[in-house]
Amino acid sequence: MTSCLRVPEGWRLPRATATLVCLLSMALCAVPAAAQHHSSSASPARGSATPNGDLWLVNAVGIEYDINPRWAFHFDALMQIDRDVSRLRELEIRPGFEYAYTPNLAIAAGYVQYQRYPAGLPSRRGPFEDLLYRNKFGPISLAGRLRTEQLFYDNGAVLIRTRPLVGVRIPIGDSPWEFAISDEVFIDLKVDRTGHQTGIHHNKAYAGFGRPITSHMRVSAGYELDTFERNGIVRSVNQIRLGVLFKLN
Repeated sequence: MTSCLRVPEGWRLPRATATLVCLLSMALCAVPAAAQHHSSSASPARGSATPNGDLWLVNAVGIEYDINPRWAFHFDALMQIDRDVSRLRELEIRPGFEYAYTPNLAIAAGYVQYQRYPAGLPSRRGPFEDLLYRNKFGPISLAGRLRTEQLFYDNGAVLIRTRPLVGVRIPIGDSPWEFAISDEVFIDLKVDRTGHQTGIHHNKAYAGFGRPITSHMRVSAGYELDTFERNGIVRSVNQIRLGVLFKLN
């Protein structure tokens, strides 16, 4: 069961921001329920392969709260709609905590759940750990992340993988807009009963634009090419990514 996001008492947001957070939280809770109802009245689920060149829409919502100068809480939700943006594929929920060792180096850990749709396809869940590096070179921001996930499937399969990522953000002149590029590699380390092979499983290359809307909110939009291997066949997926990030303080 997916729980809805609640903002604890004592966290004060601007009225417009608070309203938007509530609406997004309600939407994230309502979509899986609707998909579950639709799939229960349809034919039994089949794990058919993703078509090569498929078009996906990926909606991402992030929430950040600084507990103190070193500790922070993060909540990320990501929804994938596949088959030429016609079918809910997966909902990812990722709460976690971050600890800053230095202004440039931090670690994070938490829980992640990948809820698959339609009903009947195995979902995955488990802990994750991040090693984070952030720095600025003049106006250019550089970020690196080494993420490890230990994922346990509903059918008993186990996947352990690492996900190195490098990203750069470049401001566009004197405007509030910035250009962002990143690349992330998924390396499977343990693949018990998953149908994967150990080694590099897929790569995500992203390019897009973003800007702050208020001091507590920023938005982004871009294109991501996801190239992956399954059963010896290499496929690619075209993803349109839309994101919004809320900072609660």
